[in-house]
Amino acid sequence: MNKIKLTTLVENTVAAGLAPLIAEHGLAFFVDTGDRKILFDTGRGMAILGNAKALGVDLGEVDTVVLSHGHFDHAGGLLNILGCNNKFTLIAHPAVFDQKRAGISGNYFNIGIHNDRKILEKGGIKLKLEKNPVEIYPGITTTGEIPMETDFEEVEAMFFTGEEGSEKQDFIIDDRALIMETESGTVVVLGCAHRGIINTLNHVTQLTGNKKIYAIIGGLHLMYADENKLKKIFGCLNDFGIERMIVGHCTGFNATAALVNTFGDKIIPNTVGHVVEF
Repeated sequence: MNKIKLTTLVENTVAAGLAPLIAEHGLAFFVDTGDRKILFDTGRGMAILGNAKALGVDLGEVDTVVLSHGHFDHAGGLLNILGCNNKFTLIAHPAVFDQKRAGISGNYFNIGIHNDRKILEKGGIKLKLEKNPVEIYPGITTTGEIPMETDFEEVEAMFFTGEEGSEKQDFIIDDRALIMETESGTVVVLGCAHRGIINTLNHVTQLTGNKKIYAIIGGLHLMYADENKLKKIFGCLNDFGIERMIVGHCTGFNATAALVNTFGDKIIPNTVGHVVEF
């Protein structure tokens, strides 16, 4: 089994002293197996090209782009990638190009990539839009749709879809994660875990048949979670025997602090430029 090298290209924060790198509210990971070059999410588009160059990542070598979901802070950089690479396959859920909005106090804001599909198709990009898990490479698979099973996780009512003026709640069924089987064990790469981090990890264990997860990396979407919800989630996280939790993006400051207080040095705050091998 090849070593898998994962580099954070886009995150909300950047480590001090790494001057050529910039942060933005978004997420993107470069996964290098040696044989395959995979991009999981693309950020919102302002940071990925410069950060990739500064980190020595050639985006022209990317053969597969996986989108965790269709929000602009994860998929907004797609067209930037198209400028230097038009030979990749895009793997995502069929709903990834739905019209998506966030509604706050009666005001709606576009947060999707609805208009990008025609541009990508015209640019020659192969779209592999699947509801079910997709094997990208031996040992690397998408989760497919994630069932909502816990009674303490939900998709917030602020997310909407549909034509403007006829918005309905978006349950973000396009949300997915990446499962990597490594020498160390199962690693789960997360976008925002909108469908719930425990729902996601339960689904992963059902797909793999392995109840233990070695590491998770990405956003846990706990910025709105209260103390009671965090307590339930942390109790469930214990059941997976996770040894490393590299968290950032939408996890939230309070939740990250609570994670550190509960799990100690198993928690690693993620930043742009963070490189880890499994």
